[in-house]
Amino acid sequence: MLRLHKVLLWGLVGIFLLNLFPGRSFAHAYIVRSTPSENETLARAPSMIRIEFNEEIQDHFYSLKLINEAGQSITLNQVRIDKNHPKILEANLPNALSQGTYMIQWRVVSSDGHPVKGTIPFQIGQGGKTETSILPKTKNYLPQLDMVWIRWLFYVSSSLFVGMLFFKQIVEPKQETFSFSFRYNALYWLAYIGMSLSILLSLPLQITVEADVPWSKAWSVSFIKKMITDSSFGSVWLIQIACLGLLLITGSAITYFHQRQEKRLKRWVSLSFIIGMGLLFTKSLLGHTTASPHRMISVLIDFLHLLAASLWLGSLCMIAIILPLELLAKKEKDWHRYWAAIKRFSYWGAIFACGVMMTGAYMSLQQVPTFSALLSTMYGKFLMGKVMLLMMMMMLASIHIWARKKGRKLGLSIWGEWGIGIIVLLLAAVLTNLPPATAAPGPFQQTKEVHGYTIGLKVTPNILGTNHFTIHIKNQKGQPVQDIEQVTVTLASKEMDMGENVLQVRGNQSGTYQIQGMISMAGRWNIHIHALTTSLQSIDADFECFVGSQ
Repeated sequence: MLRLHKVLLWGLVGIFLLNLFPGRSFAHAYIVRSTPSENETLARAPSMIRIEFNEEIQDHFYSLKLINEAGQSITLNQVRIDKNHPKILEANLPNALSQGTYMIQWRVVSSDGHPVKGTIPFQIGQGGKTETSILPKTKNYLPQLDMVWIRWLFYVSSSLFVGMLFFKQIVEPKQETFSFSFRYNALYWLAYIGMSLSILLSLPLQITVEADVPWSKAWSVSFIKKMITDSSFGSVWLIQIACLGLLLITGSAITYFHQRQEKRLKRWVSLSFIIGMGLLFTKSLLGHTTASPHRMISVLIDFLHLLAASLWLGSLCMIAIILPLELLAKKEKDWHRYWAAIKRFSYWGAIFACGVMMTGAYMSLQQVPTFSALLSTMYGKFLMGKVMLLMMMMMLASIHIWARKKGRKLGLSIWGEWGIGIIVLLLAAVLTNLPPATAAPGPFQQTKEVHGYTIGLKVTPNILGTNHFTIHIKNQKGQPVQDIEQVTVTLASKEMDMGENVLQVRGNQSGTYQIQGMISMAGRWNIHIHALTTSLQSIDADFECFVGSQ
């Protein structure tokens, strides 16, 4: 037991170190560049529409349409995903496109299984109805009630399943003979039914999301076949079905051997626990982790997060419901066993709580790049709610430790801790399908002191496209520097080599300089500010800015 504790401790230390170097994950695809580009005015009609995304898009349920200024749809030839570059959606245009304003309507499925759609306006010649800029739009998928309910059902059922098996083998005090009572058996099958129902429904659910069809059409054989054979979700779903089949076999064996042949019973229980953890691992192969630049690390961290939470909540359910019922059903009430189980779980509970918080911190740093994004985005707000509920659970856990030392029964507080945990799983079901906060980090603002000067930079709205840059330059006394001849702003992506975008503004006596410029992709950017005084003195500063996609 001590050796296992050391292994877990070093594992948590490793997770903490990973938190220091998180890779940003956008999860939902966004446009890097397009031909035609947004609001571009072309002298002649293009021959092709070509849209490049930041990540590989799935080769199914994509669409590309072209609408003219009269609202009529124009037929496109060979709408396709480039086989050599799976990040690119393209189509050939007809030869005779007249002058005017056009709107490209696109829809793709991100690598994480979430659909994204948007529009790109452009103009041919100067004969359109309007020459003013039309804002391009990108719309991410937001989880509906059916998605949240099915995901939540899986999280609750799997936590009961693996938590119950863990509690039986590790936490519950040893008995003279290992047995699997009627209550354990009933909980096994109840959790199994919940997992089976959620997994079976997840296939038509994913079809409604990716194909954008109602539930009534999601049962189509052609849709089901396409989802299973052409998508990454389908491959994982088949593995989940295989795991359910194995759990049906192991569960039947446990039911048969529940009060006989102790060695065989232990083996079947252990095998069920391993398969249950395998099911949790398959869940980590779907969702935001698929878009991470360090996918294997993200999948592992997500799995450990889900496993720790499941073991924590499942064990709480055992302490709140099953363990008291087991003791009350016996003629001789051995409450020493009850307190012994709680004492053993208190150590494990602390490990699980630390695991949940530390793995959650890593994933949060991936999805929430700035404090502004935490406060302003829906993802950030749900995340704050989840963290607050987890803190409440930890407070109740400390109360339970105090009650154990005083020899008092836990009462309703243990139910409260478990109930809060169920709500946490509900928030987790929502978070896994929300666009991450990296999509909208909010305006960037930072100040640096360089060689006696204070340089402030503000970028709004800090998203892909046109942005407004405001620079403030002050001296040591906090007064505006008035002898600036010129300020140069150099934009360079830190995600890939895209060259430099240079902006210049003439000096003035206010010490404040404003200019507009284009940021051509989301992600990390280096913004270099170079100011030159009338005496040819240079003032330089570099800012690292995280740019959103919407």
